[in-house]
Amino acid sequence: MFATLVGNERNKEILRRLLRNDRLAATLIFAGPDGVGKRQFALTLAKAANCARALDGAFDSCDECPACKRVDAGSHGDVRTIRPDGTYIKVAQARELSAEIQFRPFEGRHRFFIIDEADRLREEAANALLKTLEEPPANSSVILITARPDSLLPTIRSRSQRLTFAPLSISEMETYLAANYRRPPEDTALLARVCEGRIGQAMAIDLSEYRRERRELIELLELLASGEDRYRLLKAAEYFGKQERDAFERKFDLLARLLRDLILLEAGRPVVDIVNIDEAQRLTGLSSQIGGRRLMEWVEKFRDLRANLVININRQVAMEAVLLGMGR
Repeated sequence: MFATLVGNERNKEILRRLLRNDRLAATLIFAGPDGVGKRQFALTLAKAANCARALDGAFDSCDECPACKRVDAGSHGDVRTIRPDGTYIKVAQARELSAEIQFRPFEGRHRFFIIDEADRLREEAANALLKTLEEPPANSSVILITARPDSLLPTIRSRSQRLTFAPLSISEMETYLAANYRRPPEDTALLARVCEGRIGQAMAIDLSEYRRERRELIELLELLASGEDRYRLLKAAEYFGKQERDAFERKFDLLARLLRDLILLEAGRPVVDIVNIDEAQRLTGLSSQIGGRRLMEWVEKFRDLRANLVININRQVAMEAVLLGMGR
């Protein structure tokens, strides 16, 4: 049901109005960051258009009738999802869709073809799909789901109605997590901030692992703030420099988040504005110890280090140079 979807209220109103006025676009683009609920909105729209109980004028899904349950299970004959075959969505997939879309609905009132990661359409596949979008059947809709709408062909964008989805607010995330996933309140508050408004990402985050990696990085920042132990800085550079690239990149993302929190606290912003709210007291003391000017210097040094790592310089040597320079 639209009522159970969290956030993006304006998009809910638009979709229900399209259903109410029987003006569902032949091609829709659902654009926005990964994990903000675009796919769930697409499936809910498909359920609402085909729900057996929607004939009473509700213009929503009941989530209980056989049609709604088959959409949820991925077995409804009129709702199909197309995903990349390997790296790309290939021309054969686009041609198959173009042929299938010409048929009338099998069991419902309206057919939906949901193209996931639509920015991965190969140019030949996009051109094959374009021919269908130019003369779409009246009882079918194509929904292109993408985090990179500008990667779509301009000719496809011009023939589509675009809805832009935004990340959820912290309060929306907290409400959703508290209602659907029972955990201590402090965990809910932290997770709502760490996932940056993306429900899909929230489900993938292991808070115990996040806290373990965060502890290492806070200890590194405290070591840098004291600047008194060159040997420990060299050992820290060795430890971080020897990690696999994915783990190294993940720690850099976490480090950037910690530095942002420190800058906000040093500037006098309220604790609720930071991400790592459960470590507010420790970070507040650390921000005062480091100071605003030094924090901004650190941000620049870590930014330069990350840029240099793209050209595959030795991570350990680079970390040694940066950490020793920052610890002075």
